[in-house]
Amino acid sequence: MKICFGCKTTENENQDDGLGITSLSCLYAFVIVSAILAPWMIKTLGIKISLLISWVSHILYTCSNIYPTFATLIPTSILLGLISGLLWTSQGVFISTNAYSISEHNKAEIHATLSRLNGIFFTFFELTQITGNLISSFVLNKDTAFNTTMSSASACGCNDCPVDVHGNSTSKITEPANSARYLLMSIFLAFDVLGFLCTVIFLPAIQKTQWAEKANGKESVTACCSVLRTDPKLVFLLPLFSIVAMQKAVVWTDFTKSYASCTFGIHMVGFVMASYGCATTASAIVTSRIAKYTGRYVLFATAVAIDLTIFIVLYFWAPTADQEVHLFSMAVVWGLGEGIWATQFNALIALLFPERTEAAFANYHCTKAASFTVYFVISLYVCVKVKLLLVIVLLVVGSAMYAGVEVHVYRNRHVVEKEIQVVNVENNPENNTTRL
Repeated sequence: MKICFGCKTTENENQDDGLGITSLSCLYAFVIVSAILAPWMIKTLGIKISLLISWVSHILYTCSNIYPTFATLIPTSILLGLISGLLWTSQGVFISTNAYSISEHNKAEIHATLSRLNGIFFTFFELTQITGNLISSFVLNKDTAFNTTMSSASACGCNDCPVDVHGNSTSKITEPANSARYLLMSIFLAFDVLGFLCTVIFLPAIQKTQWAEKANGKESVTACCSVLRTDPKLVFLLPLFSIVAMQKAVVWTDFTKSYASCTFGIHMVGFVMASYGCATTASAIVTSRIAKYTGRYVLFATAVAIDLTIFIVLYFWAPTADQEVHLFSMAVVWGLGEGIWATQFNALIALLFPERTEAAFANYHCTKAASFTVYFVISLYVCVKVKLLLVIVLLVVGSAMYAGVEVHVYRNRHVVEKEIQVVNVENNPENNTTRL
């Protein structure tokens, strides 16, 4: 789906009057629109065409980063946002449809199959963090004048704010030379084109789901909202959807800028995020294999514990130049948690909403996009500590509501199982008499 990461994390460091944060805010604001319309677009276009259109949009977005200005980057960010909801909803439906087909054919347990297929996908997806960030670091390391910061240690980490009491930014990062940016974006563009060609040649088309075949135009347009009214489980999962997005926003913005770039220089961002990607990849592989033994409860509890610990540490930590090991260690541990979120959340949605997969994934990505947008916007105005406090509260609330959903699902399953047993006994009176 995506050959190269790094473009997004590199863009975050663009400080031209907040261009990086502003463009990302626009991108995710319009993802909300595309996620709402994704079920209708998938019904109309099909999954493979949807993915190809997404690739074209991403190619244009990468081109705009070669010469990033408000005139070039904002329009392509909006265009990419209008397609991204479609992209990720298509991806989720594609994997879920194949998982149910494989599970039925092999008579395998559906959660294990969903975990395995999502694990395969996210293993390769997270590998792009390694390749993309290593490429960016090696390219940027060639610019020796760039490997510095203009920030005091006291203004980094949890103490970083967009402006101080005098209205000045508390941290300033030296930006790379144009030649380094041209080379970096050209490499990313080549990978984008390669990804487009791989999708055209190797990705098979699949049949539309039963819902997509039966739903009329009005139902497909309103599906994202109507499922919230008909299935309260999805409403209770929205806070956890939000925290999955916000913890990524912390990584992409605050962790890379306020902790890595501010203290050690922007050239270190790629190496730090590559270690994060390695841990995420390993976690995705392992999680997809052990899910059938541990179940999803243990895995989700582990991810919550990891994220909560990381956020608390970040809340109190102001890094210094001699703490590189701490920075890399935190990235690795954080990546282990992200590997669990990536594989298990997609599996959870497909498992809980098998009849409304398109609408459920659309809500998932719509909520994530809204959360990204809120986080990026408040990043222009509030300090790191305030944002981390918000994320900690949301994580606790979201985890509690998710636990409520699992209790509800568990009780309903047992009620259904008892009803089936009663029906079997009534339909087989001879067996019942024999036991007596």
